[in-house]
Amino acid sequence: MTDRRARLLALPAAALTLVLLVAWAMLLVLNRHRGLGGASFAYSAIPLNALPALVFVAVGYLVATRRSRNPVGWLMLALGVQSLFLLLEQYGAYTLFASPGRLPGGRAAAVAVKGGWIPSVLALVLITFLFPDGRLPSRRWRVPAAIAVAAFGLGFVAVHLGPLDPPFEAIDNPLDPGLPSTAVLGMAVPIALGAAFGLLSAVAAVVIRFRRSRGDEREQLKWFVFAAAVIPLGIAVHLVAESMSARAVNVVEAVFSAAVAVIPIAIGIAILRYRLYEIDRIISRTLVYGALTVVLGAAYVGLVLAGQAMFSSFAGGSNLAIAVSTLVVAALFLPVRARIQRVVDRRFYRRRYDAQHTLEAFGLRLREELDLETLAAELRSVVGETLQPTHAALWLREER
Repeated sequence: MTDRRARLLALPAAALTLVLLVAWAMLLVLNRHRGLGGASFAYSAIPLNALPALVFVAVGYLVATRRSRNPVGWLMLALGVQSLFLLLEQYGAYTLFASPGRLPGGRAAAVAVKGGWIPSVLALVLITFLFPDGRLPSRRWRVPAAIAVAAFGLGFVAVHLGPLDPPFEAIDNPLDPGLPSTAVLGMAVPIALGAAFGLLSAVAAVVIRFRRSRGDEREQLKWFVFAAAVIPLGIAVHLVAESMSARAVNVVEAVFSAAVAVIPIAIGIAILRYRLYEIDRIISRTLVYGALTVVLGAAYVGLVLAGQAMFSSFAGGSNLAIAVSTLVVAALFLPVRARIQRVVDRRFYRRRYDAQHTLEAFGLRLREELDLETLAAELRSVVGETLQPTHAALWLREER
C-alpha cells in the first residue's frame, strides 16, 4: 500500500473519531446541565475518559501513514470505536432520562453500549500479538490469536443477552431471552476461559519476543512493556477506588484514562523509532520514584498515626504529629532515594551500575598511581568499559 493510499484510508477514520468525540462532549455538557452523570456512568461520565481514544487514533494515523504495511497502526485507528460507545452512552442517557421522548433510539443506544469495552480490549490483545513488526512470532501463534478473536467476539454477543449496565439497569433489554442462571453460567465459562487464554497467550508472545530479540527490536519491546505495565496497576487502583466516594472514583477514572493514553504514545515512539534508546532511563526513573512514593507515603502515614497516639495528651497533638512526620519524611527523601536508585540500577540498569562502580574504582586509582603511561592505559580501559565507543584515543600535551 502506498503512503498516499494509506492517508486516504486513515484520514476518514481519524476524522470520524474526532466528530464522534465532539458530539459526545456536547451531549455530556447537556446531560450534566440536566443533572445527569457521575460515577454511575461506566464509560463516559468523566471528560478525560475520551483521552485514550483520541491519542490512540492520533498515533494510529501517524503509524498507519508511515508504516502502512504494519497492522498495528490500523488496529490503533480501530480503537477509535471507543468514541462511538462514549457517544452512545451519553445519547441514551439524554434520550431516556434528560429529555424522554424527544429523540428516537434511546433504548437501542443503551443496548448497544453494553460491553462496549470488549472491542477495545480485543484490539489491544491483537496489538500485543503483532507488536512491533506486525507479524505473529511464528505460525503456531495463529491458533491462540484465533481463539482470542473468537472468545472476545462471542463475549461481545453474549453480554447483550443479559440485563443492561448502569445507568440503564432499569431499562428492559429486548435482546434478553431470560435464560436460567445455569445456562448463562454454562455459556459464560468457556467464553471467559477462551478470553483468558488469548490474553495470557498475547503476554507470552511478548515475553518470547523479548527473550529472542536483539538491537532495535529489544528497545521497541521495552517501550511497549513499560507502557503496558500501567494497565494492571490501574486496574488494581480502580478496584480499590470502587469502595471510595464518587469523587474519589472520578479522580481514579481520570488518572487511569491518562495512564492508558501512555500506551499508544509508547507504541508510536517504538515503531517510528523516535529517541528509542532513552527507555532505560525512563524505566529507571519510574521505578525509583514509584518506589520512593510508596516508601515515603507509608512512612508518613505510619509516623502520623504513631505521633497522634504519642501526642494525644497534648493540645493540638494531631497537628504536631503531622508537622513532625513531614519533617522526618523530608529528611529521609535524599538518603532513601539514593538507596532505591542503587537497588534499581543494580537490578534493572546494570550497565549504568557497572559503569558507576568502574568510575569510582578509577577515581581511587588516581590517588595512588603516579605513572602517566599506566594511568593513560587505565583511562582508555575505563572509557571503553563505560562508554563502549568504537574507537578511543588519548592525546597528552607536552609541557614546554
